[in-house]
Amino acid sequence: MHSIKLIMLYPHPTDTAEFERRYVNEHLPLMRRLVGPHVALPTYTVRPRGDGASPYYRVSEIEFPDGAAFDDFVGSGRARTGYESAVALSSGGGPVSLVCDARKEAPPALHTPADAAR
Repeated sequence: MHSIKLIMLYPHPTDTAEFERRYVNEHLPLMRRLVGPHVALPTYTVRPRGDGASPYYRVSEIEFPDGAAFDDFVGSGRARTGYESAVALSSGGGPVSLVCDARKEAPPALHTPADAAR
């Protein structure tokens, strides 16, 4: 069994201070209520790359212990409430959401026939 991660990518906001105020004081407490006290809500600000450009300002994730817990979250309507809050908060454009299969170990390396001939 493996966990499922819901990852949100937020573009650069039009007003960083207002985004941070709403993110910390409104959105994160809402998400805590929606997912419960025992689910981690890691969040990161994105560091610029060498050229200084990055399409995203902040990344957040919710890790569900398994697919059933994720399906329960989505099926209950809590995911829609959280997504609507994320969209309302994201002043620089709509956030991007990703659902990832979070395996804890890397799968065996894949080799192509060309690799074997080397």
